[in-house]
Amino acid sequence: MHTLRIVVIEDNQPTAEMIQDFLKTNFPKAETILFSSGEEAIERITWKPDLFIIDYHLNSVNSRAMDGIKVMMKLKDEHDTPVIFLSSQEDATVSANTIKYGADDYVAKNNQEAFNRLEIAIGNVLHNTYLQRDIIKQRRFVVLLAFLVFTLITGIMLTKFLS
Repeated sequence: MHTLRIVVIEDNQPTAEMIQDFLKTNFPKAETILFSSGEEAIERITWKPDLFIIDYHLNSVNSRAMDGIKVMMKLKDEHDTPVIFLSSQEDATVSANTIKYGADDYVAKNNQEAFNRLEIAIGNVLHNTYLQRDIIKQRRFVVLLAFLVFTLITGIMLTKFLS
């Protein structure tokens, strides 16, 4: 299995460092890459991460920066990678909109419980991603198997017909 690569996009440096420390403690084999803006992440990511953790308000430091939903939509155009929003927004509408536009989960960073919730969300999202990949592999195998059976039956029928 390859190293888990988690991209964190958070414009508040102390929060970004807390998230990074949390990930190092709870996912010690993961590689964590921090970006302070969505624009920077979009420009610099040239590989396929396993997970994005994105702040909703990425425009709190730079008012002209893209917000988290816009960043997620751009990243999803390039990468088929799950996204978890980690944001101070506790408004249910905000949470619902992130899911509506493609996020896999939303965690409100309102207290220490947020990190417990984030750990669960990461586990669930990665588990679902691995299951989906396994299903795709199984479907490919079934198609290949069906083709082989069809070819075998066709060969048997041709052999009988030509005999």
